[in-house]
Amino acid sequence: MLQRLLMVLSIGAALGMLAVLVVRTQGEPQTIEGHLGRMTALAQLGAANAEADTQVMRARLSLDSDAEGLTDAMRRLESARTALALHRDGLRSVSRDVGNAVSGLLQQLDDKQALLGSYRSQVGDFAVSYRQFGEQGDLLLADPALVGDGALRGVVRRLLEEVTTYSLQSVPTNQDSLDSLMTQVTVAAGSASPLRSRLMSLSNAAARVVGDKDQLTAVAGKLGEVPVAATLDKLQKNYTAHYTQAEANLARYRLLLAIYACALLVVFGLVGWRLRRSYGELDRSHEDLQNLNASLEETVQARTGELRKALDDLRFQQAQLVQSEKMAALGQMVAGVAHEINTPLGYARGNVETVRESLPFVRELIEAEQSGDAQRRQEAQRRWPADEGLAEFEMLLKDAEYGLGQIAELVLGLKDFSRVDRSLTESFSLNDGLDTALKICQTQLKGRVEVQREYGELPLVPCAPSQINQVFLNLIGNAGQAIEGEGTITLRTYAEDDEAVVEVQDSGCGMDRDTLAHIFEPFFTTKPVGKGTGLGLSIVFRIVEDHRGRIEVDSEPGKGTTFRLRLPLKAQSAAPAVATSAAAGDIVLQEAFA
Repeated sequence: MLQRLLMVLSIGAALGMLAVLVVRTQGEPQTIEGHLGRMTALAQLGAANAEADTQVMRARLSLDSDAEGLTDAMRRLESARTALALHRDGLRSVSRDVGNAVSGLLQQLDDKQALLGSYRSQVGDFAVSYRQFGEQGDLLLADPALVGDGALRGVVRRLLEEVTTYSLQSVPTNQDSLDSLMTQVTVAAGSASPLRSRLMSLSNAAARVVGDKDQLTAVAGKLGEVPVAATLDKLQKNYTAHYTQAEANLARYRLLLAIYACALLVVFGLVGWRLRRSYGELDRSHEDLQNLNASLEETVQARTGELRKALDDLRFQQAQLVQSEKMAALGQMVAGVAHEINTPLGYARGNVETVRESLPFVRELIEAEQSGDAQRRQEAQRRWPADEGLAEFEMLLKDAEYGLGQIAELVLGLKDFSRVDRSLTESFSLNDGLDTALKICQTQLKGRVEVQREYGELPLVPCAPSQINQVFLNLIGNAGQAIEGEGTITLRTYAEDDEAVVEVQDSGCGMDRDTLAHIFEPFFTTKPVGKGTGLGLSIVFRIVEDHRGRIEVDSEPGKGTTFRLRLPLKAQSAAPAVATSAAAGDIVLQEAFA
């Protein structure tokens, strides 16, 4: 057996290694076409990004451009971004670093596209404001009123030059000069009334050009902060390195696969040769095995007969043991039942005897009434006992009837208790079963144990009534025996979820943990020798299991014990148990008072 297990493990390990090598040879890179597509996408993106940066610089140096080149560059950059997004899954499959770099690069491209759109709009605004500023400057220089004022004309020319210089390359010195010149123009506008409006318009136009240039410079600075080129370069290097390493790994695994396949062929060849030899040895030993099988069959048949005989003996001994337990229980039950029957029977007989003795007086009184003789009637009434009358007779007869009814109920309970159930699907009232068990146990409990009934509303439960009665009788009897002197037994029923729950709680001596661990074991008992066999609770446990139920026990030394029986409210398939056959029904009755 060990050799076969080792062989199976070896074959499994060999096939597992082969599968691993095959899977390794199928990893990335899968095709040259996919690799070339990714590299092309990265290269196109690099070219489009460089073109966009170039157009940004050109737009900054152009004073009247409408940024058509920048628009084309943005369109190419968007196309390159879309192409890279198509290869995103392939790049992510290379490694986690490459995948993260691709995601970061796509986010940077989105940010740059947004900034480029804003930059293009700022370029257009700057070109418009610069064009308007130049037109207003040219008109002002051509104005005859300014030709005669050489100083103011010089200030206007210098303002045009400084604004142009600031538009091409803004530096702090430009800003200082511009502020000084615009102040001079504003002052001159206040004193020269013919040129006032034009000078103010020129000053405002210069301020707009400076403002638009500053905004354009700010957006260009933000564009420079987006490291698309650096991220793209890093991505290309990482992808190339991972791809090269993957190619080397694939080549190594392909070589290992070839070597391993050759080794497996050699091993399988040796195994085939060994199997060939083994078949020859098996053919030679076949005849010996046939003889051995014949001998084994004879041995098995003999052994089977011995085991069958031992099983029959065991069943017979079990039946004898249960029969002896039944006889002892029947003796206790008969004594208690006889006492319970004698009490109502005694006062019923006494009442009937009293009525019988009074019948002659009743007959004499009736005859006197019928004859109409008043003296005879008075004599009969005088002889009638003073403490007896028709009302007294009625009461005596009712008492006798009540006693006979008690006897009938007790006999009916015994009948329900002793009958044999053929199935576990009869509907039964658990509350009635508890009352029946109490009637049978009344002799053991009367005078010292108070029984409290806390019955809830329960539907009829599918079960074997006589077996459930046995369970109740055993639990109530054990509860009474656990109480030394006076005490209380509480019978409680209620429904919980899909189960009917019956609790038998006593105020007796209770049990410790060691005793609780063994109470359902056959032949375990805490009673003295000769007082019990220890089969009662084991039979209870088996009956409950046959009904697909559960039994729980809560107990504490000195504080009493609670047995909690749970039975399903809906019929279920019965477990294969002794109680489901006719012969087993007799055995169940034998085990009732274990």
